Amino acid sequence: MNEILLVQAHNAKHPPAFFIQFAPYNTTQNSSQCFLNYPDILDAYIYCVAVGKKPNLNHKQFFFAGELINNRNGIFVGVAKYNQTNAISNSSNSCALSFSYSLHYLINYEHQEHYIFGIEPQDRFAYGFSNQFLFVFDSVNDSTLESWNGNLTWPNSSFMPYAVDISDNFGVIAGFIQNDPQERVKYSPIIYLLNFNSSNHHPIVVDQYIPIATLDTWQDLLTYSDANVYSAKYDMSISINNRGDVLVGMQFINRVFLFSVNISNPIQLIYINRNTNGRSLGNGKSLAWLDNGNIAAILVNTYSLNYQWLSSQIYFYDMKSNIYNSNSVPISIFPNYHQLLPSSFSPVFLNIVSSPMSLTLMDDKGNLLIFTPTPPGFYPSILETRSMPFITSPQPCPPGMHKDHVGINDCILCPTGTKNSGNATTHCTPCASDTFCPLGSVSETPSSALENIVQLIAYPKSPESTIFDDVLLQNMFHIGTGHCLLISPLFWTLIVGGLAILIVILMKVLKYCIDHTTYVRIKNRTHYIFKKTDLIGEGELWVGGLASFSVVVLVCFAYAFSNAYYKQYPIETSTDAYFACDLSTRNAKFQSSLQTLGIPPSKTEKKMFDLLNEQKFSLNIEFINTLINCDVISIQALYGTIWSTIRWSNCQNNNSILYLSIPLPFQHISVQITLDQIQTIGALRIGLSGDKHEEELYKLKELNFYGSFSKNGSVLAQTLPISLVLTKVINETIPIEGEESDFTGIYISTFAIDSKSLFLTQEQYIHSTSQSILLTIVLSETAYYVKNQQYPIAKRAEIIFHNLLFTTVCLEIFGLVFLLYKLTLQPIYRLFHRTGIRDDEKHKINGKSMNGDSNTLEQSV
Repeated sequence: MNEILLVQAHNAKHPPAFFIQFAPYNTTQNSSQCFLNYPDILDAYIYCVAVGKKPNLNHKQFFFAGELINNRNGIFVGVAKYNQTNAISNSSNSCALSFSYSLHYLINYEHQEHYIFGIEPQDRFAYGFSNQFLFVFDSVNDSTLESWNGNLTWPNSSFMPYAVDISDNFGVIAGFIQNDPQERVKYSPIIYLLNFNSSNHHPIVVDQYIPIATLDTWQDLLTYSDANVYSAKYDMSISINNRGDVLVGMQFINRVFLFSVNISNPIQLIYINRNTNGRSLGNGKSLAWLDNGNIAAILVNTYSLNYQWLSSQIYFYDMKSNIYNSNSVPISIFPNYHQLLPSSFSPVFLNIVSSPMSLTLMDDKGNLLIFTPTPPGFYPSILETRSMPFITSPQPCPPGMHKDHVGINDCILCPTGTKNSGNATTHCTPCASDTFCPLGSVSETPSSALENIVQLIAYPKSPESTIFDDVLLQNMFHIGTGHCLLISPLFWTLIVGGLAILIVILMKVLKYCIDHTTYVRIKNRTHYIFKKTDLIGEGELWVGGLASFSVVVLVCFAYAFSNAYYKQYPIETSTDAYFACDLSTRNAKFQSSLQTLGIPPSKTEKKMFDLLNEQKFSLNIEFINTLINCDVISIQALYGTIWSTIRWSNCQNNNSILYLSIPLPFQHISVQITLDQIQTIGALRIGLSGDKHEEELYKLKELNFYGSFSKNGSVLAQTLPISLVLTKVINETIPIEGEESDFTGIYISTFAIDSKSLFLTQEQYIHSTSQSILLTIVLSETAYYVKNQQYPIAKRAEIIFHNLLFTTVCLEIFGLVFLLYKLTLQPIYRLFHRTGIRDDEKHKINGKSMNGDSNTLEQSV
């Protein structure tokens, strides 16, 4: 194939003929095609047909090589030249009548197992290669043929050629050479670099490369014992671009080698890298350069190690921008999810050739598919037509994808953080930083669209203190800071106690500041009043009356706390406990357990189980960041072993979010949602809803939860298996008054799947061939349920009783303090007081004696 014509040899046609398709290769019917019978209709078998890559546009011809059959021996090479003047106008076979043959036989050679030939780009010289001979065929000088013995060219006389390609001033040929018969490996693959003698155009081997298998790999175990007999398993392929880059494919070791040759001085075959496509055969079955050598098309057939065909694909690599090795990611792969093969085209690919902008694929039935280059923003689309060959036509890139250059490769997904809604197919526009814009985005989706809705939180743990006495004492005798200080009973008790102490001090001060009569009157009045309030000494101590105010304050706080604490049950109706230092203080303790569904529920629980089992579900699904609409959706539910169609209750696409609500016929069910459209989807959000119901002491809560699945740098896969497991949660609230408990019930959900498995990277996505997206959701239930019980820590009677005890204890504590004062501090005080009085009296007596002696002495004097 070149930019003038495409030629295919049909040996099985009756009669055998060449198929010729003239350029331009498009569907406008401006090009013509015809079949040209072989020069020897009955006895010719064509091995190969070839054209030069850069011929003169007015020079239409093609070369072919083969041998005679039917007991006739002879290797031949020929050229078919086109003469427009011989064409018959308005004839369906005018192009066939315009060709004339020039044929040359190599009568000295019999059947060849390995016979190949290549054409130099200007389409003048054809070079034939075999183990026994080489030839140069000049199509201009009366189609002369010059041949010579292979031993004169091959460095190893056992060399058997398998593939060749020729550029402007050098060529590359690959094949096998025979090793020493005593060695385990009988034949070895080899690659020769060819130069051409400037005088006679004879090829000369100037360099070589022998692929060496990595030690202890499966390639290292190969012996190639049958490589001397032609087998398709040992097919090789070579392609050279205009920069001197060389691709060599050896499908039997699953490797494609990349070499470089200096086109100004082609004397060295420089190894660059290689690509190995796993443990199989077929990588590099055929090769072609496109886009002036920037894109490499590689036919990757996958065979088992015993050469059983499994699959065929064409990988397109950007060889200019990326490094080519085993980790290289192709920019696109054919076939894919929107470039499918026509139904009449075989999935087994045999060969690809380029022109170099166009590419032709041939299947094992001889069908041809021509890929023509498309402008930026378009990809080659394949239409189902009855004409042969199939020729692609340009189609705009799907939303979420783009293509910024001319070529036959597919569009690629918009990178993360960019979008393409379908209006700008040559490039993707940036998204706002605060939006959800994954790989292949079609719009900017608010991040809130990925919100998870969780209806239940973990059931609370019981407080450390579940005895009311402990709770009461901790809150009565605690002093903190801020809010805790203001509501601290002990703090205010100490304040009142401080005031009492100030009154006592004031009374002592008045004793020395006013006259005795007034002080006695105030003292008696004060003692009378406070003795009346004395709860501790039973009216005996006026100080006890002062201390009783502290007791009253503390007890009042206890009563107020107890009343508020009583109302902190159940937790569903309680509010923050501002009356306590700890705002989470509740009059509740909790117990959670797992109960098996295998044991029948109790009579009190059975009604709650019935309500849960009878709740109707609606499955809610949101496909986020997609342009898919409702008209491509089909839904099926599994009834026993039969999938039956069901319908949605609501479906709409708003702001690139496809919302789908499906009423479920029963709770434990499998549902399949099929989206028959090839659009990207950024994320998935799945929820379940159900109505609430109340019946006496039983309350079925409204069900409405959502779980979202997204992954940065990825796009949703085409196959989405999701398992949604439900668990019953039953809450029992033991009454604080009465005997019958209140029950509430709800389902909680668990997605039993690794969300990362639902997404594809750019590399994985280009391998996809599915024409639809299949979401399968299986709803099931665990074999257990969660039982939560809530108990009051203290009921009314218990609170009243313990408050009376607390009052008594406070009085007894203060009474004990006064008793201790009477028994210990007061006797000690009186002892020191009497001792002090004696000392004062002695000082007075001694003072009087000294004064008397002084007076006597004075009188004597």
